Amino acid sequence: MPLASLCRICLDRIYDFLKEEMWKLCIPNPFSELPTQAVDNMMELILSHEEYPKIGDVILLLTSGRLTRLDLRAFVPDGEEDLIVRAIDTRSSTSFQNLSSHSKKLLMIYLVRNILSWNPYIEELHLDIDPGLDVIRNYQNLRVLRFYNGSWKVCGDKVFSVDLSVLSSLRNLEVLQVPYMDTDVMTSVLLICPKLISIGLNDSLDSLEVIAQRLMKNSLVNIEGGNQFQLRRCVWGKDFWHIDLHERNEYKSKFCDKMRFAVSLCPLVQQLIFHVHDKDAIKALRFLKQLNLLRIDFNKCGEDFVQDLFELLQEIGPQLKHFSLNCRCRVPVDIILDCCPLLQSLEIGFPPFANNSLDASSDFPL
Repeated sequence: MPLASLCRICLDRIYDFLKEEMWKLCIPNPFSELPTQAVDNMMELILSHEEYPKIGDVILLLTSGRLTRLDLRAFVPDGEEDLIVRAIDTRSSTSFQNLSSHSKKLLMIYLVRNILSWNPYIEELHLDIDPGLDVIRNYQNLRVLRFYNGSWKVCGDKVFSVDLSVLSSLRNLEVLQVPYMDTDVMTSVLLICPKLISIGLNDSLDSLEVIAQRLMKNSLVNIEGGNQFQLRRCVWGKDFWHIDLHERNEYKSKFCDKMRFAVSLCPLVQQLIFHVHDKDAIKALRFLKQLNLLRIDFNKCGEDFVQDLFELLQEIGPQLKHFSLNCRCRVPVDIILDCCPLLQSLEIGFPPFANNSLDASSDFPL
């Protein structure tokens, strides 16, 4: 029997024991002495099941103190309010006897805060509720922090609070995803989290412009060395229009400068989602020598960009492994493939056609 299969069988059996409450009365927690990888694998297996787990079934894992990866999006306290209150009371110095009468959201906030305080070695954290970031202050192992929206747990205004003082204490944070970060907050985040490689799907173009202008104002005209960021995955350019025509034209007039600032500050970008508002701005991409994934959208451009795109691909195409193109016109696929010989995936937002069907790579996975 393959080792992986045997491991899966063992983990499934342990999960069955958890649901049967075999270790319910065990003191101390029997999982608190296990290697962190074993507890992480157990939780990962449970979350991979089609049926969402009950909090009571995994409370021993959640309170073990051994988790390094934690995804709490699947948990809903339906019918488990009393159990949650007991679990919190057991480990907290504060009494929560009346907590079960409060809302599900408040109950989950208390539970999440306690789970985080019980697991100080967390490296990767996924939440769809805002418990207050103070609970993870100085978590030096934390590398990935992602907040998600779209559930009943999220605040009504869909805005998560960003405590900059807490973020500044997370010196090893590499990935931060917070929905709806505005320019000011994102600017501060980039400046106080020097190891960030990703800020999720937030457009950072305006914030990078602000930072570049500050550097130039301080006579740091040469944006190099210690002034550059470690970002590897970025989104540049607005993908929607909730502004009037005057603001739109002003944004477009500054777009090329914004791109030059962004490329100067972020030369290490490997994966880029790029919403183009001025075709001349794509020329800046030739300076991203590590770029291997490009998702480019010309729907906001309003110009004939095809020749400019092919000139760009002739330069950066050999380094691309993944390419996505979204536009309102048809672009010959065979030319894209000729320019990008190492492509592993190609996505196009128009019916594919080739200038020379005999030369086109007919077996390429579109």
